[in-house]
Amino acid sequence: MSDTYTTRPDLAGKAKDVVRDVKAKASDLADGVTRAAKDNASQLGDAALDMANSAKNKVGAAVSQRKSLGADYIGSIAQATSRAANEFESDLPQAAQYIRQASEQIQGVADTVRERDVRELVGEVQEFARRQPTLFFGGAVVLGFAALRFLKSTAPNAGSASQTGSNSFDSRHEG
Repeated sequence: MSDTYTTRPDLAGKAKDVVRDVKAKASDLADGVTRAAKDNASQLGDAALDMANSAKNKVGAAVSQRKSLGADYIGSIAQATSRAANEFESDLPQAAQYIRQASEQIQGVADTVRERDVRELVGEVQEFARRQPTLFFGGAVVLGFAALRFLKSTAPNAGSASQTGSNSFDSRHEG
């Protein structure tokens, strides 16, 4: 019987050693997994930041290009208005003066669009819309028609199918 009691403490000690070894290995494994997860999270975060910056730069370039085209279009409207003022000069000098002032205002808008940052422009438009909602809505309608004409005049011909569609549309409105 004494052999049974002496074997049990050895078995209990071995079991404790095995449990301690398993805990140590589990702790090391958990630390390794945690380190790997942190490293991967950092790499994923950097990759996401790079992608976001790349997308932001591409959008910024596209917006800047469109802003420049818009400013050029507004400038061409100002030039057309100035030419109209010259036409009225001999017959209606007072009207020519008002048209010329309008042309200068339009050219000022074109210069502002060309020089300012898009965020500033959006902020100013929002502020104007809050102060003068009716005038803003009317201006938006006029700008919408102008933009439609601009886009229609600069759109490339996509092929005979689109030309046929526009010709049939134009013929319906002409007849």
